[in-house]
Amino acid sequence: MLKIGMLGEFSMKYGDYDISDTINRSKKMRTLLTYLITFKDREVSQSELIDALWPDESVDKPANTMKTMLHRARAALKQLGIDDAQELISYKSGAYAWTPSVPCSVDVEEFDKLLAEAEKTGITNEEKADLLISACAVYKGDFLPKNSFDMWVVPISSYYRSRYIHAVITASDLLDEQKRYEDIIMLCQAAVAIDPYEEYLHRSLIRALVSAGRQQQAMAHYDYVTELFFSRFGITPSAELTALYKEIVKTSKKIESNLTVILDGLAENENDQGCYYCEYEFFRNIYQLEARGAARTGQVVYVCLLTVSDARGNQPQQNVLNRSMHKLREVVMLSLRHGDLFTRYSVCQYLIMLPTTSFESGGMVMRRICDRFRRENPKMAVVLKYDLQPVVPADLGGKPVELLSAPVLEA
Repeated sequence: MLKIGMLGEFSMKYGDYDISDTINRSKKMRTLLTYLITFKDREVSQSELIDALWPDESVDKPANTMKTMLHRARAALKQLGIDDAQELISYKSGAYAWTPSVPCSVDVEEFDKLLAEAEKTGITNEEKADLLISACAVYKGDFLPKNSFDMWVVPISSYYRSRYIHAVITASDLLDEQKRYEDIIMLCQAAVAIDPYEEYLHRSLIRALVSAGRQQQAMAHYDYVTELFFSRFGITPSAELTALYKEIVKTSKKIESNLTVILDGLAENENDQGCYYCEYEFFRNIYQLEARGAARTGQVVYVCLLTVSDARGNQPQQNVLNRSMHKLREVVMLSLRHGDLFTRYSVCQYLIMLPTTSFESGGMVMRRICDRFRRENPKMAVVLKYDLQPVVPADLGGKPVELLSAPVLEA
């Protein structure tokens, strides 16, 4: 069986013979073979093949150049150890064709076949899920990634990636109904490696991790996804992701009768330094708790909104924003006390809670942060602004907590 792979990377194997490396070293040879194999159900004219091989180039004597390329491709195919391997590419009446003289399997065709079987009527949901899993296992990556910018590859690659993502999503939903959480985890981990920006895949993976009792991994993946979307697209977590975070927190604890074990779990890591960074939802809960405490004790707690902008007051370009937010997080963490708390509020803002402080001392803290950031990052073209306001005691009758207005200070 001549085995041809086109998903993830082009490969060509026959028994113990493998000429994948030989072909992949030459883009033109790879393009010639993959084009003929992709359109193997028809003859390809010489002019069409020349356009595929040299789409933006002017070639002297293209017919002769084509013959030279054909000779090199046939010489490579001869290394497969197949009798009459040179006849795998035929030429007749000005047209070329892929004409395998031995049984041949192409992973793209296997992928299509499995998806077609999964769509047949009369099969159970479990059988459908298994067929989709098998199809997704065939999809090792995008169609001919080394030729991803070739015009003829782009629509085909987009088509198969779309089919793959749809298959993963459909399979995940079916597997969730069957409580096959480990299968979902395996499926989605492979999928997010191929398409890291499809949020539904991440949500399916996190839900499966939670259902499988792997809350720590679920939380770690949630942190990874939120940071990825912050840095790549400059967007905050969606409502669906935020809801998943709450679900992780809610289900993260099992029944434990030994208080010592619980206290060990509550203890802070000895290696943790600086103030405490947390998710926004956790920060919000602490804020409401502090507001209740302020109503009882009269102690003032200040909250600061620290914003990064460009010189015109707009959001910086994404690459500048990513670097500045990363550096600012380090500065904030090492500039505040252990008892202070901060979170990322938006793509360009941190929210900081400063208990047991006054407006004047809070302002000094924020100016110290801004000065340190500027001192450590003198070439970073961003402006830091902060708004410092006290937490207003909550009316325990049900009124929401509000923040008093205060001047916005710039550093």
